[in-house]
Amino acid sequence: MEVRRDGPSVLVTEPGKAPQRVPARLIGRVVIVGNVPMESGVVTLFAEQGTPVLFLDSKGSRPAIALLADERGPQRWRRQHLLFRRPPTSERLRMWMRSRRRVTTIRVIRRLSPRLGKALQREGFRDGHYEAILKPLRRNNPRWQVLVGMLRAMLLELVIPLLERAKFDPHCGVLHRGDDFGLAQDVCWVLEPELHLQALRFFRDPSRRGGLPWRPEGEEMREVVLRFENQKEHLQSEVQSLLDELVELMRQTDGDELSRMLRHRRRETAAEGL
Repeated sequence: MEVRRDGPSVLVTEPGKAPQRVPARLIGRVVIVGNVPMESGVVTLFAEQGTPVLFLDSKGSRPAIALLADERGPQRWRRQHLLFRRPPTSERLRMWMRSRRRVTTIRVIRRLSPRLGKALQREGFRDGHYEAILKPLRRNNPRWQVLVGMLRAMLLELVIPLLERAKFDPHCGVLHRGDDFGLAQDVCWVLEPELHLQALRFFRDPSRRGGLPWRPEGEEMREVVLRFENQKEHLQSEVQSLLDELVELMRQTDGDELSRMLRHRRRETAAEGL
């Protein structure tokens, strides 16, 4: 397969098939696995229209994402950097993210097993309950972590444009502080149980479990992408909900700080009048 840029479209050529021209605006996700001959103009075409390009290899290396280079400096970025890195706001945000992950986990458990979900609701939920469910899956199926890593990379590709559209710095995180795409990784961590559910459904077929090295190819890869695409609208809605809550938390923090400043000013004024 070879991919070339043709104006606002991409031209895909495969041996034995007629070339296919596809308008770039109709392509909402680009995932490249393995060696695909491609002009650099194809990557910049997608980046210009706000579609990240995700690169995966067959060796399990960290994924790479191509984005449009943009200048930093929006007003919200400066406020975000200040709030996310300064106690007590940073600790408040950490607690909020852990709470939101717990909500995601409980929702996934209920979809996975309504009976187990009701039992946990009666007895109370702890993080250890969910880890106990995942532990045998990780131990008995080495391919589990490979697939979850791929799904996490695909979710990261979905999250980054939403963060940029909401005027957040995707690199300034709370839990993944100092990491590339730190805030995007924070959001992915909150929603990670959704990826576990996709992996569980993929590995229901025992023939797909086994040793390493391994990476889904052909029909398996198409199924992985299709499962993710089927959940895309739901995941986008969850990400947007998280960002709305995050904006509200920042506003509340600004309001608290303003109240403190006014109280301090009143005390100073009263002291001057004595």
